[in-house]
Amino acid sequence: MIIRKILRYAGITLAVLLGIVLIFLVITIVPLSRTPVREQPAYKTMMQRLDSVQPLVSEQTKGFAVGFAKVNMTPETPIALAGYGNRMGKVYSSVRDSIYVRTIVIDNGTARVAIVSADLLIIPPTVTALLQQQLPDIGFHINNTYLGSTHTHNSIGNWGEGATGILFGSYEDTVVQFIAHKIKQSIQKASANLVPAQLRTAEIPVRHAVLNRLAKGGAVDSLLRVVEVRRADSTRLLLMSFTAHATCLFSKDLALSRDYPGELVDQMEKSGYTFVMYMAGAVGSHKAAAPEYGEPCIDWMATTLKDTFQAHRDDLQPLADTTLGMYRVQLALPRPNAKVLEDWGVRPWFFRAAFGEYPVYLTTLRMGNLIMLGTPCDYSGELTRPLDSLAAVRGQHAMVTSFNGGYIGYITNDRYYDRDHYETRLMNWYGPGSGAYVTYCLYRLLDQTSPPIE
Repeated sequence: MIIRKILRYAGITLAVLLGIVLIFLVITIVPLSRTPVREQPAYKTMMQRLDSVQPLVSEQTKGFAVGFAKVNMTPETPIALAGYGNRMGKVYSSVRDSIYVRTIVIDNGTARVAIVSADLLIIPPTVTALLQQQLPDIGFHINNTYLGSTHTHNSIGNWGEGATGILFGSYEDTVVQFIAHKIKQSIQKASANLVPAQLRTAEIPVRHAVLNRLAKGGAVDSLLRVVEVRRADSTRLLLMSFTAHATCLFSKDLALSRDYPGELVDQMEKSGYTFVMYMAGAVGSHKAAAPEYGEPCIDWMATTLKDTFQAHRDDLQPLADTTLGMYRVQLALPRPNAKVLEDWGVRPWFFRAAFGEYPVYLTTLRMGNLIMLGTPCDYSGELTRPLDSLAAVRGQHAMVTSFNGGYIGYITNDRYYDRDHYETRLMNWYGPGSGAYVTYCLYRLLDQTSPPIE
């Protein structure tokens, strides 16, 4: 009798649980929408925004003045790591190497811009929102602050809300305030040591250092993009950007670290540069081609990039003029279309509830004939070729960077949309055609803000 009652209650409980699960699936999961982006309202809105963008042209001046700074961002006590979702908010157990915010401030007499890179997975939207409020306190604003990160997968978390908080540590306002404070501090320090300077730039192929992780043998952007600053006080600065993911360390490695970008920065500073900073480039679909991952990967990637740069230092070309300006254009997004299975996705309201809703932007920074393009995503290096081609025929240089203060997942080549890979299955959030859409927006932004060099 007792056993029969237990079985009955167990059956009822199981039926209730299954009913709850079924109801949850019905209200949250829907067939995947394949409506082309061009047929959605966001496309028309974005084209109107881009139509209003004017060329970035400033008066010719006597030249650039450049300042620099780095600020240690290592917490006093361990907090959650951000990078690999399977860590589920685990706290770092040691410090392999300290993390920093690095800033270059550039002034041409009529405009001033800060270029900021933090040793973080991304620049969190929560931090960007706070910076938008607080940057005016130090004489800057979000529209003249070009943000980026190194994309190390072994840096601090606790800055995300909703599902992000589950993966990278629950949201802590003190951490968001801490990061924003360090960024402001670095901008202030860099602004305080402006010195006249000359800038040079180059794109250097390092084909053997990067692989396409989405398609074996697939196309890659193998260019190491650099900006060298030679100041009148004899100090030399260097900004470097590359496309390989900073994932040398494994998810089981719970040490705080800058991964290979940190080792690269350290090696370049030991080789004679006063200050070096690194920004993740178009890292979507791209991985390090090191023979062995873990610690050996960090040293191999840094040494390979350093040696290749030094062998091609003569390729550096002076910037054509002293134009300086920045645009930040809000990116109109299609309806969220995040996949859970090949032909099934979550409803937009559920996606927004899980990940929050923040405005995202495309940013462009023009320094002479160098145009930097900032994206709020893991933007794939497979998509940069038309941007480089447009820049080249105009006598310009293009540098695409990722993680500019917002995040919309992976933007990859649309031919892979149905491939069973986490970049295209779990992390492609805005449906088929998003790769072509974002790339066209960047192309338009490059085209309209940077007219041909005469």
